[in-house]
Amino acid sequence: MTQKEQMVSESIFYSAEIYFSYSQFQVFDSSVSLPGCAWTDEHYRQGFARREPNVSFGTMLEFGHGDVAVHLGPYKPEDEHERVIEVPIEVSSGEVVIGGPEEYPNKHIVKMRKGHYRLVAAQSVTGDDREAIDLYFEELTEPLAASRIIVADDALHPPSPLIEGVDMA
Repeated sequence: MTQKEQMVSESIFYSAEIYFSYSQFQVFDSSVSLPGCAWTDEHYRQGFARREPNVSFGTMLEFGHGDVAVHLGPYKPEDEHERVIEVPIEVSSGEVVIGGPEEYPNKHIVKMRKGHYRLVAAQSVTGDDREAIDLYFEELTEPLAASRIIVADDALHPPSPLIEGVDMA
């Protein structure tokens, strides 16, 4: 294992394999009973749809498996990240659920402190039906004001300003 690989593996707080579908996966506070979002064309172009306290991230592949690594702390840029999106999220229950839309009610639950977070989803395609998904949860004293596209792959064509809200699906 290289020094870089060792440093990355030491920063992983939680890892899981998810099945994403319909070009999305979800991250939401466990208090949310209906995490689905009604995506619009603008949401697809920006790569995410969110409402407090949940977000659906678009994937680069339509269906497949995601190797998810959860990190506590600020985003650490990696050359292999093809799409990187930053959003605010509030954790009010002390538990965050991560998964694809068809995995429900099976859940990947991550326990963390209640509070406001900067959530960064960094993605890269690693195979015909596989993506690496790094999720960085950086705890904040105040809510993050707005979302941001840090790295846009060729499929993203975000509106300006980004769409910060969405209806329930």
